[in-house]
Amino acid sequence: MREVSDMGTGSTRRDQSSMIPLRPAGGLLLAASLVLVGCSHAPEYSIFGSFFPVWIFCSAGGLVLTAGARAVLARTVLAEHLAFPALLYLSMATFLSCLLWLLFYS
Repeated sequence: MREVSDMGTGSTRRDQSSMIPLRPAGGLLLAASLVLVGCSHAPEYSIFGSFFPVWIFCSAGGLVLTAGARAVLARTVLAEHLAFPALLYLSMATFLSCLLWLLFYS
């Protein structure tokens, strides 16, 4: 669709580079609103008058469980066949931390 210029400068099309596309901006606004819905209250513990978010404890628990799993895996033959052990243990720590969060705080 063509627009006619009022000034008669010879330009009959709108400059496409100066227009901001609304679809990506709307998608970002929707994504931000969905992500920020859970920010109303974060679970926390008061320890000696200082508030600590619970995710810190879940992360520490995930690291402890991963260290235990590593100790068990190190004693088996399976440890010799791991291609990327650092990636495995990082993924395991993340998974176990999220699992603790879901078990105790969801």
